[in-house]
Amino acid sequence: MSVASPSPLAWQPLDLTQAAHRDEAWAVSKQACAAPRPGARAFNLAWRLGTAEDWTSLRIFVLKRDSAPLGLAVFSRRRRPLKFLLGEITLAQVELTRYWHLGDPYLDASLAEEAAPQLCASLLEVAMNSLSSRECLFLEGLPTGGPLHESLKLTRCRGVAPLQLGLGNDFEHQFIRMPQSLADYLAQMGGRSRQSVQYSQRKLVKDMQGDVRCDCFDTEESIDRFVADAQAISRKTYQWNLLGLGLRDGDALRASLRFTAQRGWMRSFILYCKQVPVAFMLGDQQENCYYYDDVGYDPAYAKSSVGSVLQLMVLEFLFARADRPAWFDFSTGYGEHKGRFGNFSRHETNLLVMPATLGNRTLVGAHRLNDRASRFAVDLLARAGVKDRLKQLIRRRSARKSEPQPSRSESE
Repeated sequence: MSVASPSPLAWQPLDLTQAAHRDEAWAVSKQACAAPRPGARAFNLAWRLGTAEDWTSLRIFVLKRDSAPLGLAVFSRRRRPLKFLLGEITLAQVELTRYWHLGDPYLDASLAEEAAPQLCASLLEVAMNSLSSRECLFLEGLPTGGPLHESLKLTRCRGVAPLQLGLGNDFEHQFIRMPQSLADYLAQMGGRSRQSVQYSQRKLVKDMQGDVRCDCFDTEESIDRFVADAQAISRKTYQWNLLGLGLRDGDALRASLRFTAQRGWMRSFILYCKQVPVAFMLGDQQENCYYYDDVGYDPAYAKSSVGSVLQLMVLEFLFARADRPAWFDFSTGYGEHKGRFGNFSRHETNLLVMPATLGNRTLVGAHRLNDRASRFAVDLLARAGVKDRLKQLIRRRSARKSEPQPSRSESE
């Protein structure tokens, strides 16, 4: 008696204009979010849709065998410029439509691990073939050596290997695997790091005559105070004054926080010294993971290590809660602060993946040339021993722009 072979696996795009396909997307999203791993919010459609609830901004692909869903990939459409930089200074930029994917796609645990790269290659081929020449995929926080990264060697778009453009350096994505208690976590830290952060906390409390507190903002009623105090900090940072970043759009931030608060996700924090806001952390908790999205501190308090003190006090708060997360995700990008507190990491990269058109080849070539020139200039400054001093000078001057200027009568 012959046994029928299993049906082939195939990625199917969902038509999100149809209610039935949206319902299917929600169902597979819940399945993916329940997977016990950090980064699962990438599959949370409520989070991906955000306050706009614009289904046209998403492209969703479901891996199926017959009608059974066994995989999920979610891409969000975003208009983001490709910047040409000299160090931290933007020289030029080209607008791009990116379809943003975060991490690896969800694949059901029943699938053979060795089949994952080929399954991801077929995903990329379906996704790439749906792009116009002016569009690209943005693979953010892509684990190197993971199935999606490995699949790039196998992928073809209209018969040709797509172009790949790395954005920034590869990095170690830091996490905290949260043990049962704060004491257990601190015992896992290196002795020097543990002593340093605890000393910084004690010294700050002493310098402020005990008037140091960390407030958690997790309700709709707390949003206005968080935005006002966090923006007051953000305006003083070099990211705001030099890079045009920071918490600049208060209305959008309020809407985003209201959205997360209504779903019980909002967990943002501000550190106060003598009632003055000096550092903030913007984040949320979904399922078993806390996601750290943005931080900032008043540079006037840099020597007091207020960023590290805030981090430690946030962990004290999270460990004390009944819904203590299993993971703390420091988000993409590496920083010394993240490395000090993290106890688990994975190597990641950020990539643009584009159709191999003549225009895209020219754009990628120009960007790579600019990147090499920028690195060469930065290396020259480093070898001359002035890179760090120049960076500090630029940041100090940018921070001074945020300080109130005296009136004519005050300065005379």
